[in-house]
Order: sequence, then structure tokens, then C-alpha cells
Amino acid sequence: MAFDPRELAAPTVLGPPTGARVERDLVYRTDGKRVLKLDVYRPSSEGPPVPVVFLVNGDAPEEIIATAKDWGVYRSYGQHLAARGLVGVPFNHRSTNRMEPTEAANDVRAAISFVRGRAEDLAVDADRVGVWVFSAGGPFGLAPLLQEPPDWLRCAAGFYTVWDLAPYRGHVASATDDYIRRWSCLTALETGTLNLPPLLLVRAGRDSPALLEGTDTFVRRARERGVDLTVLDHPTGQHGFDTVDNDDRSREIIGAALDFFVRHLSR
Repeated sequence: MAFDPRELAAPTVLGPPTGARVERDLVYRTDGKRVLKLDVYRPSSEGPPVPVVFLVNGDAPEEIIATAKDWGVYRSYGQHLAARGLVGVPFNHRSTNRMEPTEAANDVRAAISFVRGRAEDLAVDADRVGVWVFSAGGPFGLAPLLQEPPDWLRCAAGFYTVWDLAPYRGHVASATDDYIRRWSCLTALETGTLNLPPLLLVRAGRDSPALLEGTDTFVRRARERGVDLTVLDHPTGQHGFDTVDNDDRSREIIGAALDFFVRHLSR
């Protein structure tokens, strides 16, 4: 799949505000020659510590996602979250194209630990954390957190996200039964006692059949288990609708997602 640099620079179709206090390129992890960085978007005025939302981008070859935190969509969401009184943290993580998802999942954990460990300096409430995943960020960015939810995870959202890997069984060489269970958000719904935080799931109607199949399975099972799940549909939306479909429904969904985080991260 070809990526157009101009598309990666595109902001969200709900125009992002300005005014956030931004700290860029904080190094949160190093591994050999790979230096992983994050940005912190804080509200314009200083005050007491506020909740934080981590933005987990999807997967692609390393040369494409190496600077994902600088894409227009994640800069936009950093500004949107700061304008709502939250801290937004987009960060670069490694690709799974050349490795197991384990290292990408470890990058997610490391970014969260880095910010929570510096909560006082960054004016962050370390006990009120949200996670917002996009596309293929579901398996390594959210599945491990849902399967063993930490106390600080207060809510999570997924836009056009891979919730279940089973539909990809024939397309991924390493997709054994154990692999699928380990890296699917759906697995979190199989425990005897659920302790999941509130979830927001957004479907794009023109997404790939495999992604939609897994999403529908997750929604059906979550509703059977009584999970606090909000589902928003963009029937004509594409994968990445929040930057490529400039319509009212896209803007409504972005606004609803921001409201979701404000509501569930407030004391």
C-alpha cells in the first residue's frame, strides 16, 4: 500500500484548535540505534494535574511509521485533547512488520510508564489514563491492556481498529490459535469476571471485510457480556475517515470521542 506524504500531513476534518503547550521529541525509550520519542500536548493554562490520553497509531513498514507522532492527524488530536482540558500524547513505536507484536506492545507500555513516571513534571494525573488506538494499533496497543486491565486505565477508544485477528488467519503466516488469542482484544471478553473500563468503538462502513467482521464479532460478544461499550458508525466512512472524509458524520464522531474521554476521565 502506497502512502502519500501529503495525506500523512492532513489534519483531522474537525479543524484542530491551537494554543496547546507542547513539549516535543521527549525520548522515552532507546533500543540500539532506534530512539523512540513522544510529544506532550498540555492545556494552554497551567493548573493542577489533568488526565492523559495516549494516541496509538497503527502499523506499517518502519520507514513509514517512524515519525507517526508528527502526522497531521496526531498533531490535531493532541491539540483537540489539550483544548478539552486533557493531556494528549502521540508517540512513535516500532513496526511489527519485521518482528512479533511484543516489541511494539512494549513500546506502548514504555511510553505510558515514561509519562506516568514524570507525572509531576508534566502536570499529569497518573491515575487517570485513557488510550486511543487507531487501525492495526488494536492488537499491540490495546489487547494487552484489556486482557489485564491496570487500575490507571479509565477508558479506551478505537477508530477503525482491529479488534479480533481471527478473520486474518489466512493472511498472516504467524496467525496460529495462540497468536490470535494473545493479540486479539476479543480475548479480554472470555474471562469469567470482566473488569474492563468503558470502551468506545468506531466503525467505518467502507473498511475492509476482515476488519469489519472482527469488529462485529467484538461488538456482539461485548454486548452479550454487558460491557460498557459505546458504538459509533460512519456508514459511508473510509478507513481513516477522520482525515479523508470531510463530512458532518466524521466531525460528529470526532467530537463524540473527545466528549467520551472528558466524561470518563473526569473525577
